[in-house]
Amino acid sequence: MIDIHTHILPGLDDGARDMEDSLSMAALALKSGVHTLVATSHANTGGFFKEYSIEEYLQRLEAFRKALDEVKLPLRVFSGMEIYMTREVPRMIREGILLSLNQTGYFLTEFSFGIEQEEMDEMLHDLMELGVTPVIAHPERYRCVQESERGIAKWKNRGCLLQVNRGSIFGRFGSGAKQCVDRLLDQHMVTCIASDAHKPYERTTYMADVKEYMEQEYSFEYSKKLLYDNPKRIFEGKKIIQK
Repeated sequence: MIDIHTHILPGLDDGARDMEDSLSMAALALKSGVHTLVATSHANTGGFFKEYSIEEYLQRLEAFRKALDEVKLPLRVFSGMEIYMTREVPRMIREGILLSLNQTGYFLTEFSFGIEQEEMDEMLHDLMELGVTPVIAHPERYRCVQESERGIAKWKNRGCLLQVNRGSIFGRFGSGAKQCVDRLLDQHMVTCIASDAHKPYERTTYMADVKEYMEQEYSFEYSKKLLYDNPKRIFEGKKIIQK
């Protein structure tokens, strides 16, 4: 499996606290069948987390890769950020302040959980004007999407991708997110499933259970599409076939 949304780098946000946490998360990912992931630390949070430079991010990434080699954990880790959407994001992307997923045209984006659909529409429009593709993180957790999937369906039809959280599928973000993610999955609106992992002991990198769930509740083919095929196309910068 390939996991495009993790907070596995040590000390950059509310994810892994230190290298020990990071390595434990890596070992758990491998044990569960994940061989590749993207280290998407929070970015542009308006001071909610300490802002870091791309240089600092890349230093942490290289240090983590080196540590993986030293303990012989064969996990491939690629660069990326989970970008909190504000009106400044298009400018920041133009100026090279924010990282895409593995240096592709795909940017992992998150919104305020209480955002109104109209504001979300405007931000997505401005971002797509740059010619990049938003990968919308955990849409099932946004109130406006829980109230109606029509708004998010419009953006999927325009080329945006939808990444839902493993935890939502198992009801760990409340009944609203669970009911919403079930509808999105049933309607085949989801592009991929990711862990959104933060720690080695909660919100973890373990993905074997969601693979089993998807195969039992849907099909092997659908599970493979959301947990391997589409994530692979994203981190390789290839076009997603929207069906």
